[in-house]
Amino acid sequence: MKKVTKLVLLVGAAFGVCSAQAGSYQLNDYSVTGLGRSYAGQGIMGDDYSAIAFNPAGMTLMEKSGVQQVFNFINLRADVDGLGNHAGQHKKMDFWQPVPAGFAQYNVNDRLKLGIGIYAPFGLKTQYDHGWFGKTAALLSKLDIVDFNFSAAYKVTDHLSLGASAILRYIYGRMTQSIPLNIPVPGLGLMPIGGGDVNFNVHGWTQTAAFGAMYEFNKNTRFGVSYRLRSAQRAKGHLKVSGNNPMSGLNGMYTVNANPDLPETVTFSAYHRYKDVGFSGTARFTHWTSSFPNFTIRSDWPGFAPNGEKKSYYKYHNSWTLTGGVDYYYCPNLTFRFGGGWDESPAHDASRRTIRIPDNDRWWMSVGASYMKNNWQIDVGYAHMIAKTAKALEDASVQAKYKNMQSHILGVQVQYKF
Repeated sequence: MKKVTKLVLLVGAAFGVCSAQAGSYQLNDYSVTGLGRSYAGQGIMGDDYSAIAFNPAGMTLMEKSGVQQVFNFINLRADVDGLGNHAGQHKKMDFWQPVPAGFAQYNVNDRLKLGIGIYAPFGLKTQYDHGWFGKTAALLSKLDIVDFNFSAAYKVTDHLSLGASAILRYIYGRMTQSIPLNIPVPGLGLMPIGGGDVNFNVHGWTQTAAFGAMYEFNKNTRFGVSYRLRSAQRAKGHLKVSGNNPMSGLNGMYTVNANPDLPETVTFSAYHRYKDVGFSGTARFTHWTSSFPNFTIRSDWPGFAPNGEKKSYYKYHNSWTLTGGVDYYYCPNLTFRFGGGWDESPAHDASRRTIRIPDNDRWWMSVGASYMKNNWQIDVGYAHMIAKTAKALEDASVQAKYKNMQSHILGVQVQYKF
C-alpha cells in the first residue's frame, strides 16, 4: 500500500508540470533515454518507462515499479526569404520551447503491469514578429496536444507480451495574424496606415487507443509492433478581432470551431545486444492521407469567410520515419548511446506546405548517456536535426523560402524505481 501511495503522489506531481508545449507537428520527445539513440527501438528497450507511450507491451521489460519525469527543450531556427511580392525581404525564426512528459508504472506481479503517462504526441509552434512581411497570413501558430494515457501489459508467455492503452486526448490551438489598413496615396499606390489583429483559440477533448505486441527470442533479441488509432478532434473556442482595421466596426469576440483529425501510426522496432553493445532500430508509418487531407473551421465573424466556413487543404502524403541507434554498456552504472535517423515530411512540395507549418524532410544525429545509482537513474541527451530548404505558399499574397532549418533538442530525465 505504501508503494501505491508513493506512485499516486509522484504521478500527481508529473500532472502538475505537463502543460505540454510542442516544437513540431509529430513528436517523439517523451523519453530522454530514447533521445540519445534518436528514438530507435521505441517501446522495447526496457531502460525507461516510456513504453507506456510507444508500445505498452514493452512495459513487461521493467522489473520494478517506478516513476519518470522528462524535461526536453527544443530550439527551432530558420532563415526566411520572401518570394513573389515580398522578394528581397528577409526574417529569422529562432525560439525555444519546453516539452515535458511524465510516466509511472506499477507492477502487479511478474506478468501484469499497469501504467500512466502524460506526454505530447503531436504539436507545433511557429512564431514571427509583427514586422515580418507575412504578418497578414500568420504571426503565431500553436498546437498543443496532450495524451493522458492509461496502459496495461501482460506477459502471455516467456516470449510474448501484449499491451493496450486507453487515451484521453486534449487539444489546444491558437493562431494569430494581422489585418492591414491601406489607403490610396497619389503616386505611391496603397500605403499602410494602421491595422488590427485576429486571435483564434480553440480547445477540446477526445479519446483514442493504442495496442502493442512484443516478442523476445531471448533476453538479448526482441522485436515489437504498435498501432495508435486515428483520433477525431472536435474543438471549440473564440475568435477575437481588435485594432484599427478595415473591419473595425466588427471588432469583438466571435465563436469558432474546428475539426482537425490526427493520423494513425504503425511502429516496428527491433533490438539486439552483442556483449557490451546494443543495436536498435525503428520504422514508423504515419497514415496522413486518411486523416488529414483537410479540415473545416467555422465562425460567426462576418469577415471570416463566405458563409462563415473555411476549409484548410493540406493534401499530406503518408510518411515514414527511420532511425537506428547504438548503446554502449560501459559498466553496470553507466551507458553511452548515439543514433541517427531520417524523418520524411508529409508535405513534399510548396503547394502542400504553409508558412504556419514550413516542414520538410529531416535528418537526425543524437548522443546521450545514463547513470544509475541504487534506485535512481539520470538520463541526458542531445539531438541535432537538419531540414532541407523548403518553399511555402500560404496563399497568393505570401510566399517564402525557408533555409538553414534546424533544431536543437536538449533533454534531462529522472527515474526512480521502487
